[in-house]
Amino acid sequence: MKLHHVAVESSSRERAESFYGGMLGMPLAKSVLLGGELAERIFDTPDECEVLLFQNEHFAVEVFVTGGQTRKAGPYAHLCLEVVDKERCADDCDAHGLEVRRIPRGDDFLIFVRDFDGNLFEIKETPQT
Repeated sequence: MKLHHVAVESSSRERAESFYGGMLGMPLAKSVLLGGELAERIFDTPDECEVLLFQNEHFAVEVFVTGGQTRKAGPYAHLCLEVVDKERCADDCDAHGLEVRRIPRGDDFLIFVRDFDGNLFEIKETPQT
């Protein structure tokens, strides 16, 4: 089994492009309109919205652009991203005004970042080989 993609909400296309395309460097692969009838059948909501697919060779994120308020996920819901330099990634996010949490744990620390719409990401560093 292989993970194909994850889905999150964003209040605007600009916020999604800034975070996923800009800060994470994931190219926008596709943009489609999810019609209200299909949204109702899949997600029990009649709301039409734009869906953006950002992806690279390792990871894909489907972003549902709600055009307004996004719903908060449960307290433990998060995605984990593996990057080459987690401190640099955290500094970049911090510089763009995102909430960055550096949590001491043993001799190291955990890093969690919230995107512009409150989606939570754990940032791990690629293990050195």
